[in-house]
Amino acid sequence: MNARRRTSCGALAALLLCVTTMESPRGFALLANKWPNGTVTMQLQLQLGPASGTLIDGATSFNQVAASALSIWNNHSDLVKFAAVQNSTVPRVENDGVNSVFFDSTEFGRRFEGDTLAIATSWYRVSTGAKLEGDVVFNSSKTWNSYRGALRQSNDFNRVALHEFGHILGLDHPDEKGQRVAALMNSEITGLDALTADDIAGGRALYGSGGVTSNISFPPRNEPNDFFNQLIAVYQNQLRAGPVTTYVDPEGIVVWLIEYARYRVGLCDHSTSQTRVFSAIDNTGVYGVCALTPSGTIPFPSRNEGLNFMNALQVKYRDDLRRGAGSSFVDNEGAVVWVLEYLRYRLNACGHGDASTKVFMQIRGQGIQPVCR
Repeated sequence: MNARRRTSCGALAALLLCVTTMESPRGFALLANKWPNGTVTMQLQLQLGPASGTLIDGATSFNQVAASALSIWNNHSDLVKFAAVQNSTVPRVENDGVNSVFFDSTEFGRRFEGDTLAIATSWYRVSTGAKLEGDVVFNSSKTWNSYRGALRQSNDFNRVALHEFGHILGLDHPDEKGQRVAALMNSEITGLDALTADDIAGGRALYGSGGVTSNISFPPRNEPNDFFNQLIAVYQNQLRAGPVTTYVDPEGIVVWLIEYARYRVGLCDHSTSQTRVFSAIDNTGVYGVCALTPSGTIPFPSRNEGLNFMNALQVKYRDDLRRGAGSSFVDNEGAVVWVLEYLRYRLNACGHGDASTKVFMQIRGQGIQPVCR
């Protein structure tokens, strides 16, 4: 029998309601249905009024905010990924196998109850619990904007969208299941404006692959630390580089570039690698790599992606970790280029001394040196 059943989760200004759940002893709470592995395509049609205009957080449309919220969930899900179709024109009906996201004054013709801001509905197959469709309807009669920080008079589309898309994935309200955790998925809308460790753990419980144990061994940290200290001396004494501002100490640069490189040679893309490194910094989880590294010469990320990571790491230390400004003779680009070059030599069979020498030969204009394998 291919019976289908519908669940709904509604977001109120101060309280959110949901039905059909299963509890978790780990903090987060799960709904009783989930998606098969693969891509979940969401049809975004979030025009509100004649034109959305520029929102408080700088977004130019609610579609843009919704796509960003979907992408944030993607960073923490391995087996299921959202895809967003912008400015979709699909019909706004339910139980049609299409995942629609839109503003309306009713929920598929049904009156919004109380002070409901949005509602997420799911259709799933009763026999297997496999989710078939997930729709989100935002109440167009409410005042909306998108921002971060404390709640304002207007409702924050960003945090409500993150919450509702969590329901679409299969997450429920942990605080309604006897859990006391900080979570955007809790029933009350608060000053939280981003996913917490508990939200991420719930998403990974549903769709995390658990990662793959790397088949590549990186050098002990004391050796790349020694290389970086030598690099600072070369920049200061031989290249006569002037001091530059940095928020990341030398050891932090080495440690997190190694972690970023570990994920990249483990075939994680740039975004996934950065997210997993930052999860380690935030102490919200340490994940395996994405796949085994193929045999032969070990691939390394492009310099522009490494530099993007380093720039983001500086912001992370400054804004999230509240580290004060310091100084170094090695700028971000130099740190990325030469630490990754050092690691490339090390992972391709060069010892610490050989790898250091080969990098410094490059710095002195003697060309790219061969690896040792």
